[in-house]
Amino acid sequence: MILSTHEDGVLWLAFNRTSAANSLNLEMYDALHAAMSGAMADPAVKCIVLTGEGHKAFCAGADLKAFSELGREQAELKHLDLLDRCFGDLLTCGKPVVACVQAAAVGAGLMLAALCDEIVMSEQTWVSLPEVLFDMPTPIGAAIVSPRVSHRLMHRLVQLGERVGASECLSEGLASLVVPAEQLLEVTRARAKALAVIPSHAYALNKQWINQRTREALANASLLARSVLEHSINSHLT
Repeated sequence: MILSTHEDGVLWLAFNRTSAANSLNLEMYDALHAAMSGAMADPAVKCIVLTGEGHKAFCAGADLKAFSELGREQAELKHLDLLDRCFGDLLTCGKPVVACVQAAAVGAGLMLAALCDEIVMSEQTWVSLPEVLFDMPTPIGAAIVSPRVSHRLMHRLVQLGERVGASECLSEGLASLVVPAEQLLEVTRARAKALAVIPSHAYALNKQWINQRTREALANASLLARSVLEHSINSHLT
């Protein structure tokens, strides 16, 4: 589910569920959490790169077919629990984390990329938060992308569910670099190697401070989303 490759202090973690557009099911959530936990504990890992296998998607977000034995709200609550854990892994990781976005980053896929320290994106790809189009509120998506983008772009992503191309992601600050697809791995590798040699103690403390407001906003958004889901579940029971 997660391919792991260690190159000169850089750990590459690749979503590898191409038959389902690298969407997140229980196995993917657990594999990502285990890989991040291992990377954070390994002193030989100086930088982490998160990417996806295949040309269809970096990550298509939560697999809506997962937890199909549960009701809709209960399944969403299960996804929320597992996503919160992955978001926490990225936000509390003191090491540099780079998203290498080779294809579409959708829903939770975009959220995971946006929580990385840098995003290197292929010029042919796009991102979206389509939850609103399925009548699924995403205060969590808003909390995650708002530190990176203008209010105008956040509105388009969160409230309109629009697709946003790589060039606009770059101009709006969502992407750190946008390069031709054939140069993506080379450029990402160079960025990761540069980040890997930055003194780790200072980087980790800076990152903790930089992410403080995002952690607070994400915690509040998660509480709101959780309360809405639990209220809906309880209303079905009465």
